[in-house]
Amino acid sequence: MGKIFTQKTFQPAVGAALAVLCGWFLWSAPPGEPWVNSSYDYLFRFGARPLTNNVALVLMDNEAYDHFHQTRGQPWDRGLHAQLLNKLADDGCSLVVIDSFFGTLRDPSMDQALANAMRRQRHIVLMAEQARMTVPGMTGANPVLPAGLFLQAAGTNWGVAWLDSDMDSIVRRQWPFPSPGPYPSLPWATATVCGANLAPQPRERWLRYYGRDGAWPTMSYQFALAQPAGYFRDKIVFIGTEPQTSRLDSEPDEFQSPYWRWTHETSGGVEIMLTSFLNLLNGDWLCRPPAWLEFSILTLAGICLGGLCRMRLFTAGILAAVLAVFVSLASITMSYFTNYWFPWLVIVGGQIPCALLWAAVVKVRPEKAEKTEIAVAILPEIPGYELFQPPFGEGAYGKVWLAKNAGGDWRALKIIYLRNFGNNPSPYEREFKGVSRYQPFSNSHPGLLRVEFVSEKLDGYFYYVMELGDSLKADWQREPQKYQPHDLANERKRHPSGRLPLPDCVRIGLELSKVLEFLHQQGLTHRDIKPQNVIFVEGRPKLADLGLVAEIRPADEVKTFVGTPGYLPPPPEFPGTPQADVYALGMLLYVITTGRNPAAFPELSATLLDSNVSDDFLALNSIILKACEPDLTYRYKSAGEMHQALRKLRGD
Repeated sequence: MGKIFTQKTFQPAVGAALAVLCGWFLWSAPPGEPWVNSSYDYLFRFGARPLTNNVALVLMDNEAYDHFHQTRGQPWDRGLHAQLLNKLADDGCSLVVIDSFFGTLRDPSMDQALANAMRRQRHIVLMAEQARMTVPGMTGANPVLPAGLFLQAAGTNWGVAWLDSDMDSIVRRQWPFPSPGPYPSLPWATATVCGANLAPQPRERWLRYYGRDGAWPTMSYQFALAQPAGYFRDKIVFIGTEPQTSRLDSEPDEFQSPYWRWTHETSGGVEIMLTSFLNLLNGDWLCRPPAWLEFSILTLAGICLGGLCRMRLFTAGILAAVLAVFVSLASITMSYFTNYWFPWLVIVGGQIPCALLWAAVVKVRPEKAEKTEIAVAILPEIPGYELFQPPFGEGAYGKVWLAKNAGGDWRALKIIYLRNFGNNPSPYEREFKGVSRYQPFSNSHPGLLRVEFVSEKLDGYFYYVMELGDSLKADWQREPQKYQPHDLANERKRHPSGRLPLPDCVRIGLELSKVLEFLHQQGLTHRDIKPQNVIFVEGRPKLADLGLVAEIRPADEVKTFVGTPGYLPPPPEFPGTPQADVYALGMLLYVITTGRNPAAFPELSATLLDSNVSDDFLALNSIILKACEPDLTYRYKSAGEMHQALRKLRGD
């Protein structure tokens, strides 16, 4: 097998196969949806097409609600609607679209005044709602039209205002089913009134957004009424509601656009309706290439990427970066100048890293084997301790042995080898300083793994002795080679779903947040909180793996990325701060409560969505979301604050 592994044709073939399979998986399987969705979303991070349409957006926003003494959640005063419509008719507005539902009649005089104002418009399109329709064995939907008085006044121009977001709550498609659909949407009806040439054949259309704040003038309701005469002449005016806040809550007319990813601000439904209308009017909507073409492109890309393993690792890395930039720019440019978008991040974020990883395996494998042989050979005599082979733990820096001291007590002994760091001694020094800094107070809190002794730096190594964690195997003392540490990662494996019971998750969160608060009070951060680094000692979870413990420094002085990907806060935030530790703890709780990997955050598993989720789970999930909030202003300010939230949850 060794000869086959080094053959020139075999290694690129394996690399190509891995890259192709990776692309197919991310393209077609549910776990790949974040890559596909992000490919669409980040198209709009790099600008948008300009608009020349004469449109305006009038919003019932917070200022308007306050100015006219209206109440959120209550119908808007129809007298105000009539006043604005009369203003638009006087100005010579060409088309009015109202994203408010007039389903019932209320005050006769006010309703008649509104209907009269509607009749004065050149053209007007009213919103219809959608109602679910259930028949035995079948579920469907049925439009609910405006009241007859208003529908007649509008010349029977109506369209259903309905937006359907994806699983991550972002609205990407113009219509939940291939448009035009069984009945007209509000944008479709409006584009038809404007004379748009829309093919009747159903097709799937994706929205092309025109910028975070749109590309049209937007004004509050009272300012629209105060515009000079003739301001709205020949304009297309959309009227609708703006959400009360920019953060997603329970408002029915509040949605997320792709801009949510970097602004964390929501949009009102009328803004997306206006975007959809302009897409239809201008022919700006986006489509995906046929499935067979996307499949072929991913296959060809994977085959080409297999050759990276034939190059030197540095050269392969440079070429991979160049290819990633090229594919990104080509895909973004294509979507700008054409009506097509392609899931380019499947190549950039999936296939290229996969091929590069294989190239690293091919190049590093002999070197790693050599290092392992050296490390095994260097097993020095440790005075006062008997070491038992084989080591039960191994990391990038060293190995962990089961040891027995002169008094017959079992301990864990970790040896760190300088040779494992090659020509870069910095991580070796960092590990030694971290453990030495941690050891003096490791016995000051029951949630910290106690370090009994740290040696000096000897001839190419140092070691330290820790208390021993619980074992997964009973009666291991008779056969020490059967010892397996009971850490949080192994605890997850004992559950088929990878999820721990909710009370256990809360208990672990309470214990770790409390010890983390203590660690921060000592002026230190852990920097590598993850399930593998949580050891159970007499059933109590304790923070372990101490080599990355460092002194707290101001955020602007932290310039080193150390830790485990997935548990690090998103860039540009650096790890090594108390709030970065809070983020890692929140991600740890997400992993053990959902059974998912950090890459899936903040999604919940399908099994959870299909089950009856308890209020306690939702409460814990809200704590996790706040702990992992990318924006520091919304994250817990300290581990102690997170601990209090968990205590309140357990008390409730």
